[in-house]
Amino acid sequence: MTRTGFAAGVLFTLAATIGLVAQSAQELYQRALVEEQANGNLTQAIALYVRAAQGAGKDRALAAKALMRMAGAHEKRGAEADAEKSYTELVRAYPEQRSEVTVAQQRLAVLRRARRVDAATPSAVTADRAPDTELAARLSALIWSGAPDATLLEAARRGDLHDSALLRRQIVRMLRDQKSNALVDDFFTRWLSLDKLKADRSRYPLVDDELLQALQTEARLFLQSQLRDDRDALELWTANYTFVNDRLAGHYGLSGISGRQFRRVTWPDANRAGILGQAGLLAVLSFPERTSPTLRGTFVLSRFLGMEAPAPPANVPVLEERLGSPSGTLRDRMIAHRTHASCASCHVIFDPFGLALENFDAVGRWRTSDGGAPIDASGSFADGTRFSGPAELRAVLLKRRDAYYSNVTEQLLSYALNRKGRSGRVYAYEMPAVRKIVRDASDGGYRWSSILAGITASEPFQKKTIVP
Repeated sequence: MTRTGFAAGVLFTLAATIGLVAQSAQELYQRALVEEQANGNLTQAIALYVRAAQGAGKDRALAAKALMRMAGAHEKRGAEADAEKSYTELVRAYPEQRSEVTVAQQRLAVLRRARRVDAATPSAVTADRAPDTELAARLSALIWSGAPDATLLEAARRGDLHDSALLRRQIVRMLRDQKSNALVDDFFTRWLSLDKLKADRSRYPLVDDELLQALQTEARLFLQSQLRDDRDALELWTANYTFVNDRLAGHYGLSGISGRQFRRVTWPDANRAGILGQAGLLAVLSFPERTSPTLRGTFVLSRFLGMEAPAPPANVPVLEERLGSPSGTLRDRMIAHRTHASCASCHVIFDPFGLALENFDAVGRWRTSDGGAPIDASGSFADGTRFSGPAELRAVLLKRRDAYYSNVTEQLLSYALNRKGRSGRVYAYEMPAVRKIVRDASDGGYRWSSILAGITASEPFQKKTIVP
């Protein structure tokens, strides 16, 4: 079957019912990513990937990439037969993709064999499960980055780790322990890029050592409080409080705070809610002398919605090199930058998120103007939903909270499985386990303990031999 025939066949069966305006192949591919990763609409994502492959013309790399994602979306749906057929046809049309497709085909074959064995011998599932003491060790490594204590080992010996209520009780206990600071240090600071906020004055020329230390302490205390209090995971983005001392309060313009001791304070408005309102992260997502809507926008895209922004095209100069003069607002200069066609299709997805945060300067202070002109913090989501400023941006993102819960679960599951080399990803065939964890966590208010309990009870975590 030819490439055109293959793509057309899939298109007629999957996309005929979807009314789509004519768009470039790259735009269709980006829309498909949004549908797959942000909206969770795999059926529409598959149709868009096929249309992107059809419209790619001589761009075989884009066409093959789109069809690979289409096949992967079939895996996520649990439609292994469709995924297998797609991979087979893909390698016929694009033999240059043979090595990548072969890995996917081998993965599907192993998965099918394992399921046939499980269906034939129900005891095989139990036989492939790690001993309870090993599960206790894995759970302790996940939350404490250390060995289990006597209480957890005793719970494992009694079989409590297979009782959802008793398991969650153990996890709540572990989160309240000081040793759970390890989860903040080893997972959250890396996932949220806070490990980049280090004592490097050359990167933050407007920040002195005292303020830099205060910014680090603020983020750490905030994350610790989220775990200790076992909050809804979404409060990482919506919590209306933070921790400040006198130095940091001055930076934020908060009055009535004295002394070097940190204390919990409530934000006076909705603009600073959550981790994205903290100056430390806003500084990490900036350049030394100016903000970066692109860095901030891609951060929101990847950490909130779980979408990795594509790499910039080759031979496109950076913003300063293209535009030279720093006059006018950064938005004006970025609009000029996006006149480059190969830049626009991607920047239009993530830049609006970053521009909504432009009221925060390069070190996270609130401002109303840039380059002598008022800041325009308006933008729109891919579906046309408009917003202006951090509070409205957050409200729009919260409508897609399912994508966030799925993404944070993926990240934590990957960390629990020690997949440091896979950038926090799980395999497509493990997505049903992720969806189950998220569904079950809804009964527990999506608290951290409910997500961690779901991970501990999941098939990937409980296997005798963890897939690397």
